[in-house]
Amino acid sequence: MLCQTPDRRRARRWLESRLWSDRGPEQASGSLRQCLMEIRKALGDEAHRLETDRGTVRLTGVTTDLEQDRKAAGRALQSGREFLEGIDITDQAFVDWLREERARVESQLGISRPESVRMPVAHVARLPFVIRLGALPPGAVQFAGQALADAIGRLLTEFAHINVYGSGGAPIPAGLPREGIALHVEGAEIRDRVHLLLSLSAKATGHIFWSQSVAMPLAQAEFLETGDLPPLVFQAVNAALAHFPRLSECLDRPCRANALIASALREMFTYDGERLRIADQLLVEAAEIADSARIHAFRVLVRQIMRVEQTDTDHARLNAEIDELSRKALERSKGNPLVLSLVGLARLMIDENPETGVILARDALALSPYNAHCHLAQAAALSRVGEHGEALEVARRGAEIAARTAHVHWWEALAGLVALRGGDYRTAIAHYEAAHSRAPGFRSAMRHLLFLYLAEGKREKAARVYRGLLRAEPEFSLERILHEPSYPAVALRNSGLVDRFGHEIATL
Repeated sequence: MLCQTPDRRRARRWLESRLWSDRGPEQASGSLRQCLMEIRKALGDEAHRLETDRGTVRLTGVTTDLEQDRKAAGRALQSGREFLEGIDITDQAFVDWLREERARVESQLGISRPESVRMPVAHVARLPFVIRLGALPPGAVQFAGQALADAIGRLLTEFAHINVYGSGGAPIPAGLPREGIALHVEGAEIRDRVHLLLSLSAKATGHIFWSQSVAMPLAQAEFLETGDLPPLVFQAVNAALAHFPRLSECLDRPCRANALIASALREMFTYDGERLRIADQLLVEAAEIADSARIHAFRVLVRQIMRVEQTDTDHARLNAEIDELSRKALERSKGNPLVLSLVGLARLMIDENPETGVILARDALALSPYNAHCHLAQAAALSRVGEHGEALEVARRGAEIAARTAHVHWWEALAGLVALRGGDYRTAIAHYEAAHSRAPGFRSAMRHLLFLYLAEGKREKAARVYRGLLRAEPEFSLERILHEPSYPAVALRNSGLVDRFGHEIATL
């Protein structure tokens, strides 16, 4: 991996993210240190050629067979052999890098591979997501710009079927298709602050459909998981997802799965029964094109929403479908944090024994701190085990990360639920009001606000939200909350608010 860069140098974090992407930052750093120690030992008298410092790893004074005898390398590849043949590393991030690198090497050597050894159609059909770095002064600006771009590309792979090119500063292969999306990053250092400008554009047309700027203190440039940067990463990914249906190449079947997923997300968060069914049908169509874990996980989310919003009251069937889709998603997940978080959240919100959900949520957040869905699942997990204070912090952080998206009410509602379980009614009201204002048809927020307003003596507000709830859910009644165990109001029942204030509903 070092030899495939012009200066034989890679950032430590880049190596960690390709070789140990399924581990937390501390574990990955420890694994890299152990690996470097073993390489030095294996190099013996040549160990001085491996140079390391706080941020990078470098190999000096070496040449490769690709450089020494290009013709022989070309003949070997043309015969059907592969670059880095026999490498047995299963980390998906490494597999993705290796696939890109093999394509680049073949392009450089002018190889036309035999049909029998071409990349599988599933890989060819993935849209390119190209990272282009503009003017980035060396040092903190360059590090922050590259790391931010890599984080966006990495998070987008959790949601969409794409191939990322240019991550870690790797050269972009020649001959890439004109289709796909490009991320452009420019930066400067001004008065001890790092300034970055990011934009997303359609590769085929050059049309810029999203741009954003950010500034941070120079000292913060190496701590990208804090402050405003995670929300920026999540916003960029949501902007890319939303634009897939507008790309002409996504109208064709091989690349249409991304557009179908994006359209399904738009439909499912309307909370309308018919549109939820449309969302599921869109995902079914996407699965016929690309049978992937993320599609099954999104279908799990659709059913969770159907249960919570009571748009489908056949809970036994929904539970059976959630179980089956969860199994399929986990079997295909390859450690995808989005998949782990969506399945984990369903297990936590629906199952009486949420141990599996707690494990999945923990692992998801450790793998993907920029993904607001992972914070959502972890907050639900912490709340389930009684850690309400920490759960509220994680839920709020998830809401901060998702704040620039259309679905932030999903996170606000969970923060309200966590606060309710902790007995903090005023905080619960604040979060549920934020959710209700963003999504007026969100029934879960209205149910909880009804009883919270009564508890706080706010009868006019309670009456107003009650009328809205009856319009959205005509079958709503106090009796259903009290006597239907499957009705999605466990936290309300456990809080005691229904018993104490339920009789007041008849007077509103």
